[in-house]
Amino acid sequence: MLERVFQELRAIGMEPRIVDFPGFSISGQAIVLDIDVKHGRFKDKTVTLALSFQEDAYPEYPPHFVHFKSSISTPIATRHSTHDFEGENWSAYSLPPSDFWDGLKSSEKNMRTYYQRHLLRVLARL
Repeated sequence: MLERVFQELRAIGMEPRIVDFPGFSISGQAIVLDIDVKHGRFKDKTVTLALSFQEDAYPEYPPHFVHFKSSISTPIATRHSTHDFEGENWSAYSLPPSDFWDGLKSSEKNMRTYYQRHLLRVLARL
């Protein structure tokens, strides 16, 4: 499953990496990537985040948690938990794209859609 997500992110120009992420994913792994933010309070900054899954059924179920290297204060999500990874204290936020994902055609359930319609929106609203 993560290999598919990895390949889909690479296909849209991202440079993801699969990492061991014990306790925060159904597989014990997550995808870490850097995103250049174009809007919102992190505009013109590169944000490193991780994506992890609550279900082992991608693409039917997209990444559920978005993890940030530090705690952020945001009205769109509540911090779920914190954990250490690569010498940093990361914060996990429950941010599934539940407002539109279930209504997508199967062919639209991919990381391009997740990135463009959900992840960029989340980053702009932080």
